[in-house]
Amino acid sequence: MPHLLRSRTVNEVIVAALLLGAGFLLVEVRFEHREVLGEIWVAWVPLACAALLLVGGAIALPLWRRGGRNVLTVLFGVAFVIGMIGIWFHSHGQPFAHVAKVLSAWRLHPGQNGGAPVGTEPPGLAPAAFCGLGFLGLIACLTPAREERSF
Repeated sequence: MPHLLRSRTVNEVIVAALLLGAGFLLVEVRFEHREVLGEIWVAWVPLACAALLLVGGAIALPLWRRGGRNVLTVLFGVAFVIGMIGIWFHSHGQPFAHVAKVLSAWRLHPGQNGGAPVGTEPPGLAPAAFCGLGFLGLIACLTPAREERSF
């Protein structure tokens, strides 16, 4: 129990905040995928990833100095990869074309849709939330912490 009460490094605090973010992402993805969960198995992948990150991270974080950091590095790496795969699926295998389409919205006046029906396809860059979460987690896990800067 004493190891749970010790001061935490900035890296550990950042990881804890990212795990909280994974919890919010789990709730949001469950809501956004509510219809497609019954249609295609791939829709379950981000839910499983967020749940694994949340549960695995909650177990690994208190064990930061005894291998937990390594476990978290793997979990955040998986989240990054899942985000990249999600971008691929959401853009129907055309991520660059979809990014160009998304960026074209900046040419439109507010209130216009550019001829594309709103809500007819998945948001192509939404899975980038997993990329960001994973990338920030990797930075926190792979960057040496200065112990004198602890919380």
